Amino acid sequence: MTCSLLSRATTALSSSCFHLNPFQSQSHGFATLSRTRTGIFIPRVCSRKYESTVTATAAPSVALQESVTNAPAPIGVPAGNLAFEPPTWQSIKQNLSYPTFRAITEKPYQFNTMTPVQAEVVNLLPELALPPDSTSNDVPTRPRDLLVKAKTGTGKTFAFLIPAIEARVNAIHARGKQAVRDAGLVSDKHLEAQARRQFTREHVGTLIISPTRELATQIANTAIKLTHHHKDFEVRLFFGGASKRQQMRDFMKGRRDIVVATPGRLRDLLQSEPDVAKGFSQCKMVIFDEADMLLDMGFRDDIDAIMSYLPPRPERQTFLFSATVSRTVRQVAQAVLAPDHKFIDVVPENESPVHAHVPQYHTVLPSPSQQIPHLLRLLAHDQLINPGKSKVLLFLPTTRMTQLFATLTRELSKRVLPSGEHTKVYEIHSKRAQDSRIAASDAFRADKSGASILVSSDVSARGVDYPGVTRVIQLGIPAATEQYIHRVGRTGRQGSTVGRGDLVLLPFEIGFLSWQLNEVPLKPITSDELARQVQDLAAHYDADPQAAFKDVPIKLLDGRGRPQRGGPRVYNAPLSPRLATEEMNNSITELLKDIDEEAVKETFASLLGYYIPKSPELRVQKGNILAGCRTWATEACGLPTPPYVSEGFLQKMGLNDGRTKHFGKSYRDPRSSARPGNSWEARGRQNNRSFQSPRGNFRREERWDDNDPSGNIDEYRGARYGREKPMPRSEWARDDNVGDYRGARYGREKSQPQREWVHPSDPSGNTEDNRGSRYGRETRPQREWSRDAPRRESSSRGYGNR
Repeated sequence: MTCSLLSRATTALSSSCFHLNPFQSQSHGFATLSRTRTGIFIPRVCSRKYESTVTATAAPSVALQESVTNAPAPIGVPAGNLAFEPPTWQSIKQNLSYPTFRAITEKPYQFNTMTPVQAEVVNLLPELALPPDSTSNDVPTRPRDLLVKAKTGTGKTFAFLIPAIEARVNAIHARGKQAVRDAGLVSDKHLEAQARRQFTREHVGTLIISPTRELATQIANTAIKLTHHHKDFEVRLFFGGASKRQQMRDFMKGRRDIVVATPGRLRDLLQSEPDVAKGFSQCKMVIFDEADMLLDMGFRDDIDAIMSYLPPRPERQTFLFSATVSRTVRQVAQAVLAPDHKFIDVVPENESPVHAHVPQYHTVLPSPSQQIPHLLRLLAHDQLINPGKSKVLLFLPTTRMTQLFATLTRELSKRVLPSGEHTKVYEIHSKRAQDSRIAASDAFRADKSGASILVSSDVSARGVDYPGVTRVIQLGIPAATEQYIHRVGRTGRQGSTVGRGDLVLLPFEIGFLSWQLNEVPLKPITSDELARQVQDLAAHYDADPQAAFKDVPIKLLDGRGRPQRGGPRVYNAPLSPRLATEEMNNSITELLKDIDEEAVKETFASLLGYYIPKSPELRVQKGNILAGCRTWATEACGLPTPPYVSEGFLQKMGLNDGRTKHFGKSYRDPRSSARPGNSWEARGRQNNRSFQSPRGNFRREERWDDNDPSGNIDEYRGARYGREKPMPRSEWARDDNVGDYRGARYGREKSQPQREWVHPSDPSGNTEDNRGSRYGRETRPQREWSRDAPRRESSSRGYGNR
């Protein structure tokens, strides 16, 4: 089948939601593989009664954190030993409001047990959620500020949302009671309801700051589900890239119970909108989610600016959740948390930060030509061991490589993978439009096809929850060790036993495995070994296809007898021929013939920009990285010749051997020059030279002697030699009779009157004054030249007679 191929690897993506293909000839522009969708559905974050339209997408996230093992102990009170059986939500029913407890245990979540971080935080209720100015006997005596260290995927969102919801409910109840007391009444339900309604529409209850739009949207959706049974509870969402007017309209017309925001948009609204600043001036709770990521992304100045609009520390309750507690995190904790804050650490010191229950493997390919076949075998292996449940996340280092491999995977999956054309391939990276990224993220999260692949850059590497991910494949090295950890954390979340991680490296990338991931429990697996495993699984499936799907519900028809869409499908046997090495290589070779060379060259350039700065981490010379990337372009992507790299580009990337631009050139005297120069240009340098020889030192015996009659000394005397020294300028006066220094116009009138022009026909004027110097002369006729006429001899000057 001939596929539409995209040129230039989508250098300027439009806002279209269609999948873009990097295999199209340059004359056809961008191709769309599907034109049935005319728009993108924008998800709505809504509460029980009120709604607010939001649009979210993932932002580039780079988690560069300090090692937890080398960090000093944080300030605060550490939590106790967590080696206990997970408690149930039923055991703390009395500490929660009934609507919150009902949302957790009945609808929509139906959870029974708590994770360690949830147990540590929720057990501090109800005192943790009481207002600081409460007049009851249950005034909080324990620390109210928290610093929580927990790995990603351990239920941290529940851990801080439940106290936030409970604190808001208590604050609303306290404000109604206070209004009745201020009126001097014992009870007045109408006045109490009015005070509550005014309080919820004027003051923000809880502010949650998240580093990315995707995380902020995920937190907002979780908060709405948790408040499903709370009457009129509303959640607001502030982030960049969406309509500021729409966000402000929702904020002004509805309640402000919980506000989830990214730092940039929130700071902009606080500084430009007085109503927003007024609403946050009485915010009693602030929560920082993924605090280490906030600081790594450079939001420290934004955080300081935001905190200046909030109440001071004694009146404000602050939670700080982080996967690591680095020096910068401790600095922020010291600035925003109370001195007696509580430190909760659910990551034991002797435990690896990586999820130990997730099996992880690494493969160092013998050559780049094995990269695409090995990737296809990993995808086929996951579909064979997880029939009807396969859900793979594929991470790549650069945006260009993500674009290229998204199309390669989409096209080759139809020909090679067991699920064939039923494989769903989604694509997320920074070059796609925001609504397109939202659609891809939501579709992959809700995918039920049993054979889905999300090809992504690091925008989906941290914090984003994709349920049911069975495998994480990393093609190339991640940005840092912590980034590898967060990528693997997308599978096996919250104690799930299903999941696997695979790291695939080229030969020049092996240094990252040896030096940066030496503490990560990675098991080696070769490409040949994986090929044997895939062949064995394919042969086992071909023997009895129905046995592999016996536990998978296959619904070909819906309740009305129509064909069911999106559900799992039985693989078309036999699979062994398609997954054979020769057949797979033929499919790859056939597809690479149509690849646009410009797409590969741009991907090659992006890889150089990514890998060359990482040469110290890889412990490899930059020249080896350049050679490895060139080999990848020819062997893996089928270019006939390695891409050309200019000398200027190599110098910018630091790829030089220390030689100067004069290396190999013959010596040339820097003082000599072929261009004509002025006589004064060499002053100061030629005064030590001989008058007779242009080179050599000046010899005193060769100087001219004034008494030597053989030489005419006047030749070397200046034009003013022998003249009297002129009178100093200070002695000259304008009244002197000496005229040596008077100008040619001295003594004349300052200016003569301008002569008035008179028309020649005017009899009153003298027309001779206006006649030119050639007036009255005879006009000579112009000579006519002929080609046949003999030429006149030119003068000796070469100008001819005129």
